[in-house]
Amino acid sequence: MNVVGYVRLSRDEDKENYSSIVAQKEIIIEYAKKLNWEICRMYVDDNYSGYTFDRPAFNRMKEDIENGKVDVIIAKDISRIGRHNAKTLLFIEYVQTNGKRLVLPEEGSGYDTESDDDDILGIKTWYNERYVKDISKKIKANMHIKQRKGELVMGNLYGYIKDPNNKSKLYIDENIRPIIQLIFKLYIDGLGYKKISDILNEKSYPTPSAYIKQKHAESGRVFKNLVSDLWQTHNIQRIVQNDLYIGTLWTHKKQNKKIGGKQEKVKKEEQYCFENHHEAIISKEDFELAQQINNKRRSLIDYSGKSFSNVKATYKGNAKYDYIFSSFVFCGDCGFAATGKNLGRKPKVIRGYECTQYAKYGLQRCVSHNVWEDKLLFFFKEFLKEIKNQYEEYLKTFNFEQSRKNVTESLNRLQKELKVTNEELKILLNQKIKDIIKETNAEFREIIEDSYSQLENDKKARINELTIKIEELKRVGNKDIEKKIQTAIDKFDSIIESERPDRKVIEMILDRILIYHDKTIEFKLLVDISELTYDNTSMI
Repeated sequence: MNVVGYVRLSRDEDKENYSSIVAQKEIIIEYAKKLNWEICRMYVDDNYSGYTFDRPAFNRMKEDIENGKVDVIIAKDISRIGRHNAKTLLFIEYVQTNGKRLVLPEEGSGYDTESDDDDILGIKTWYNERYVKDISKKIKANMHIKQRKGELVMGNLYGYIKDPNNKSKLYIDENIRPIIQLIFKLYIDGLGYKKISDILNEKSYPTPSAYIKQKHAESGRVFKNLVSDLWQTHNIQRIVQNDLYIGTLWTHKKQNKKIGGKQEKVKKEEQYCFENHHEAIISKEDFELAQQINNKRRSLIDYSGKSFSNVKATYKGNAKYDYIFSSFVFCGDCGFAATGKNLGRKPKVIRGYECTQYAKYGLQRCVSHNVWEDKLLFFFKEFLKEIKNQYEEYLKTFNFEQSRKNVTESLNRLQKELKVTNEELKILLNQKIKDIIKETNAEFREIIEDSYSQLENDKKARINELTIKIEELKRVGNKDIEKKIQTAIDKFDSIIESERPDRKVIEMILDRILIYHDKTIEFKLLVDISELTYDNTSMI
């Protein structure tokens, strides 16, 4: 008979009176001895909330139940299984359905699914859930009080450094000040998000996530979010539109409506705004000018889209003809949409595309230029052939050996980091025990315990993250890469070989087509072919 123990601890829930991991294990082992049972393994979730049932050890235990490796589960009491009423009761039903047994030695006078009635247990699980929800409400209330005062509860602010002695104070990070100022100068000078990001990448300026990760590492912390080493358009957009850089601070921008749920944006009117909160990096005049430029550019895009959709509907209704590139063609001179229309005179029919601004306003808005659809399709196919020829050799001779080597190197790197992080956790726990033993004052011992809890959380989170990545990497094979390559070839061939390409295939690869008055045609794909065949293992 396979008898296992389950142990869970969450200091946030249980605070002063929690039963330690060691104490829970002792209770389980002692109970098993009385029945001459031998514990074959212990599942331990240290510092995991009972409200969520997505816990590493708990999930492994369920897998073992389904694989026939568990017959009896012993836990100290029902709160160790969980504090979510419905989910806890569902787990008990799950155990019974699978023909297993759950024993809770310290649940009342003891509870055993094999012999005891679970009616009272439902009341207890309801109480446990109310308990954790009450704590959650208190934490949220405390956070809101701090946010209303302008204190920085969480988050990283690119360009500013938090004062460690004053949670409501920010001062400028002089390493980042020139980057922020350059971004606003280039934008006001007329450059777009893409061009600005290219310039920053050429200068090797650190992206917000890369810089924050670096600062975390310097202070011995783990940055858990995804890191991008290259500037992208959305990075520039967020900075240009962020009034943080004129000294304004917004707090309470996101909140969790449910325990363990995803963060949701808070309505602007419900956020807390503090103007002149800190020293500005950008003048208010430059910031306002940047917003005016941004609004003008956005209105042009919006208007182009609206005018196109309206005209498109009219022409489609009159001509009863579905243009191959409808919604893709834009005027390269004025930026507005180019709509499908009959460019010939009756009875001659020449399907094509013409700038909507010229068609509506004449030379006041743009110049006369259009393109036949047959020619546009011919040039598009030729363009795809050229792109395909450029990369065909690369696609067909993809270095699978190098791919395997990349996977191996990434795997070795992650495993090495996992080993180091485990060692760091051991050292941290040993130091914690030493500090607690040395301290005789009970209140100070609690402060030490709280101080170490976040450090332990960070290390354990990183260990869990690394473990997941390692398992994912072990499953990575060349089949996925090969499939992407073949898909790319198929998409190109489907359009090149078709008399009238499938609209869905076009939408999968084409972003837009720009037509110019000098007869130049520019095709923009949604993604570069090299990105389609990029080995994502290097991103792990």
